[in-house]
Amino acid sequence: MPKRRILPDVEELHRLFRYDRETGKLYWKISPTFARIKVGDEAGCLNSTGYLRVKIQRKNYYIHRIIYKMCHKVEPPTYLDHINQIKSDNRLENLREIDHGHNVRRSMNGKRVYVDASRKKKYRAILEINGKNHYIGRFYTYEEARQKVVDFEKENGVRRD
Repeated sequence: MPKRRILPDVEELHRLFRYDRETGKLYWKISPTFARIKVGDEAGCLNSTGYLRVKIQRKNYYIHRIIYKMCHKVEPPTYLDHINQIKSDNRLENLREIDHGHNVRRSMNGKRVYVDASRKKKYRAILEINGKNHYIGRFYTYEEARQKVVDFEKENGVRRD
């Protein structure tokens, strides 16, 4: 089982951030001294796997885990899933606890869209079919990349259960 970093306590998270339940976004309540961040700025940046993360006291934390703890007032479960599979959609109703087996099945379903670290704000779509990766392309939005994966499946008669 992967070891997860323990988040700062709930009071500290509420001192640092404001959570907007409608958009699923986190905003700074203070201006950290280490960066050019102002009060009211959206917190976090995308990492290479498409998750939003934020730095607190020189340590990186995933925003979806912070939101879970702020709202439920407990440490998040080991496996926290984005129901719609959009890793930057951190609305509370889009987050759910899952077990290890479900997590593996969700991540290994062959539909893969990544944030392309070499090209800022572009997404790379790759589809695995019978153990072989098919490069689909780079796209400006996650939604566009996902749609191209779906289109590729339809054009090539790929069925997903």
